[in-house]
Amino acid sequence: MSTRASDNFNEIMRFVRFITSCVGFDVYDPNFHFSAVTITVVSLISMYFIFTILTIAKEFHGNWMFMIQASAMSGSVVQACAKIYMGVSSVETVSKLYVQLNQNYTHFEKEEDARYSMALLRSCHKLRRFLVLVGISYMVGALGMIIVAVLASILTGKLYLIMHFHLPGIDVNTEWGAWATQALHCVCIILGGLGLYTGDMIIIVYLMQSFVYADILQLKVDHLNALSENQDSTEKQLEASAQLINIAKWHQTYTRFIDQCNDMFSVLVSVQVTTSAVCIVITIFSLLTSDWIGGYCYFCVLVPNMYLYCILGTILENCSEKFMYEMYNISFYNLNPSQQRFVLFMLAKSQQPGAILLLGVMPLSVSSALQVTKSIYSITMMMARFLQK
Repeated sequence: MSTRASDNFNEIMRFVRFITSCVGFDVYDPNFHFSAVTITVVSLISMYFIFTILTIAKEFHGNWMFMIQASAMSGSVVQACAKIYMGVSSVETVSKLYVQLNQNYTHFEKEEDARYSMALLRSCHKLRRFLVLVGISYMVGALGMIIVAVLASILTGKLYLIMHFHLPGIDVNTEWGAWATQALHCVCIILGGLGLYTGDMIIIVYLMQSFVYADILQLKVDHLNALSENQDSTEKQLEASAQLINIAKWHQTYTRFIDQCNDMFSVLVSVQVTTSAVCIVITIFSLLTSDWIGGYCYFCVLVPNMYLYCILGTILENCSEKFMYEMYNISFYNLNPSQQRFVLFMLAKSQQPGAILLLGVMPLSVSSALQVTKSIYSITMMMARFLQK
């Protein structure tokens, strides 16, 4: 593995773009357009909604619970639609930010201070580890749903469908019809998991860059403090003032970056958290009222799926707070009066740390996810009491 931070970042992005290309949504390309793969994925999503509605219409009579059970996975499909919309509508912003991030790595790794390269490499390590963990959760969940349902069907001789929809004109009660339906369910689960992971990678790559912005600011402040200790000449005072302006520009760059991320991701994170919460409740209901054996694996995907963006939001909050704290770490009394006034201006600007908003009203964070979890628990208890009657 290369020791250059830019090479590490480009290696990660090659993997990310390979995955996004597999589902036809390489939105990092400014010339992105729909391909045959893109149309296939969109067709599968449309097929899921159509087949689910037809199945509910067929099975609804005398079994109203099936309508709720069949809706358990609809939230994930809605998330996929939201991620497709976000990617397609934000191609220009996604590609421009990608170029900007690449420039950050190539520029700061050339600094004489080795701490810049170390900070960039740490960021790459955190990004790679986060992407791997999320990928493993999707892989385990998707393969678990398939393997558990197939093995249970083989060992017990009873059909356990992976998903709830049936193929029109095919009887799932026949052996051929059952395995044909299972095969299509497998394709939907694999492509669905890959598609959801693709959408998550975009937001992970960008929000994890908050570490880079915060660490670079800390190094810039350290350099300013070193310059401010000795300003006995006009040249050194000008150098310290230039570094102050450099810090202010970096803070403005970070603020614009957060604003762009909020514009792109605010709707997506709201959809992801709310639909995950609803799907958790429906999945618990399905597990209590049916023999959907794959629901246990699906539940294990939904919980980290809901907390994923909230964890990223907390990371962003912490890095924004670090920006504010680093402003306070400037050696204020070593500066001349004009420089001190400039620092006070930056302190005022840093008092409102950037954050992604959930539903446009609350910051995206783990504390918000805990509030949602409490609501899920309350609804689940009400549902359990209802089913006992």
